[in-house]
Amino acid sequence: MARKSCSICLSPITNEEAPVLTMGAYGTPKLLCDECAAEIENMTRGTDYDSIVASMDEISHRMSESNVDDRVTMTAVTEMLVDSAKRAQAIREGTYDFSLDELEEEDYEIPEDMKETEEDRLLDEKERESNQRLDKFMNWVWLGVLIGVVGFLVWWLFF
Repeated sequence: MARKSCSICLSPITNEEAPVLTMGAYGTPKLLCDECAAEIENMTRGTDYDSIVASMDEISHRMSESNVDDRVTMTAVTEMLVDSAKRAQAIREGTYDFSLDELEEEDYEIPEDMKETEEDRLLDEKERESNQRLDKFMNWVWLGVLIGVVGFLVWWLFF
């Protein structure tokens, strides 16, 4: 089993259900340690300007200390830092609408009727088995056609 480490500070992850920063190549999750996850949470959802700026500084410091060279992680964190800076500035000016945070949270929830059920998984399994049988049958059909064509060519060339 591969050792899990935080995508930002590269410290070992002990949490079995570590938060995911983003998904990398081949669907590999970029995980976060609890400390970095807390800083990211405060940075993106905090309500106090000074606290948000402190979290942004801490995340930037951790990334520079660990010398992260993963492009996916760098892109994700950079986007978060830019968005957090804009958000913090709006909070400082008193123009930020905190109801937007609630709307964003609702966007990430999957409606109950769209979640995969056990019936869906069983139907997918039956469909996969049916497709495998059809593929096997079609392979035999094409093999028969190929033998027929080769037989015809041999007959035509030699007789």
